[in-house]
Amino acid sequence: MKRDYYEVLGLTKGAGPDEVKRAYRDKAKQCHPDMNPTNKKEAEEKFREVSEAYEVLMDPQKRQLYDQYGHDGVAQTFKGGGFSWDDFTHYDDLQDILGNLLGGSGFGDLFGMSGRRSGQRQRKGGDIHVILKVTLEEIANSAKKQFKINRFEKCNVCGGKGGTDLTTCRQCGGHGQIRTQSRSFFGTFTSVNTCPACTGSGQTVKTPCQKCSGSGRTRVSRTIEIRTPRGVAHGQYIVLRGEGHYGQGGNGNIIVQFEEKPHEYFERQGYDLYIRMLTPYSRLISGGSIEIPGLNGQRERVKIKKGSSAPEVVRLKAKGMPRPDGGYGDLYVELDLLPLESTDKNLGKIIDELKSYEGEPKPRPRRG
Repeated sequence: MKRDYYEVLGLTKGAGPDEVKRAYRDKAKQCHPDMNPTNKKEAEEKFREVSEAYEVLMDPQKRQLYDQYGHDGVAQTFKGGGFSWDDFTHYDDLQDILGNLLGGSGFGDLFGMSGRRSGQRQRKGGDIHVILKVTLEEIANSAKKQFKINRFEKCNVCGGKGGTDLTTCRQCGGHGQIRTQSRSFFGTFTSVNTCPACTGSGQTVKTPCQKCSGSGRTRVSRTIEIRTPRGVAHGQYIVLRGEGHYGQGGNGNIIVQFEEKPHEYFERQGYDLYIRMLTPYSRLISGGSIEIPGLNGQRERVKIKKGSSAPEVVRLKAKGMPRPDGGYGDLYVELDLLPLESTDKNLGKIIDELKSYEGEPKPRPRRG
């Protein structure tokens, strides 16, 4: 039986992308085969397990399928119906996370992909993290939202080259990478890192671009518009791939994490909504209906059966928050007694007359 992905990485379901990455960093270092020379086979299996969990939990679509349907739901996203290293899309993260533990033949041999990542490894642009505040109404109606960012984009003067008169980098010899070896208690490790002189391009610039000062990119202010995901919950996020900072090895991403604003009347639990309605005594006794505010701008009518008590909860099926799968949660309306506000002198007489019909207090039998 497969273990729960959250359990594999030691996370809770509400963990954000930064928490997932930190957890993977720790687990990957612990169980990497090079760190377990006396038990490499078991280490490889554990390393594969944590990498599979990372692949799923770092991808919003795969994570949503897993949260809803478990391992069976996410299996369809893998090419062979089950995870293999060909399905792993975070090799750049792996290189950054493990640093000196990766590189050389050990990297290729571990994934059965020797030579696949040989050659220049240009630096990828960084990610941009955004916290976007949304209301229940915006979530329920998949409203459009805008936010501003400042990101690095490719310089439009030099086309991202950084200038003119390009020459082969002397430090890395045009490879874009620098290999170093170090010895430790566990043995000799080969480290392959991006060349700091050319940032992985293999070339240096003699005449830097005046606009970008040789960096190949400039900072630009942009307004991004997205549609609020259907039924998104507090702490969940989406990834806008390729919308982050520019880099010669590809653009980074924008990670948008949603923060749900407290509502004036509604309380949310999952996809269910709860609201408390102060209800006139006459309507509780005689029955009738009341109206409650709706999240779509329309009011919802709630029927009250004759002889209702307070507090009493009325359940309205499929009137709650929308679910990603197309359904809806439920709406629970708690009927509570509306205090009398009238100061009319006849009110006391009416209450005294009502007492003659009420009877004496008595215990109420337990339900069930």
